[in-house]
Amino acid sequence: MKLKLEAYLKLKAAIDELIERSEEGAVIVVEGKNDKQSLRRLGVRGEILTSSNHSNAELVDLIGCREVIILTDWDKKGEALKDDLVIKFSSWGVVPNIEIRRRIFSIIGKEVTEVEDLADFIFKLEHRQI
Repeated sequence: MKLKLEAYLKLKAAIDELIERSEEGAVIVVEGKNDKQSLRRLGVRGEILTSSNHSNAELVDLIGCREVIILTDWDKKGEALKDDLVIKFSSWGVVPNIEIRRRIFSIIGKEVTEVEDLADFIFKLEHRQI
């Protein structure tokens, strides 16, 4: 697990933006409860919905026209879910934020592919930087 300082700072900025958007009312959609717990450990306090507890149509109904951030895993299943949610939200006139997901996983996608591992990865990086 080696990440250059510049990459770490970009990753931290993406996480900080996620926290800030969440505090401003954006709803974050993840795949499961472990993903949600990982984000909580990173300091995300806003609403996080899990796709494992709701159908995609239910998610769209629950979120409505609020800002939504899709943060699914960086694997085949996560990609398919992201694509499906983008289509469903777009049909309601809501453009979901997938940019934060892209930024996070473009930095760490070779090391971490699941949201549930994100907090541990970041904490280990921070520990090694001290």
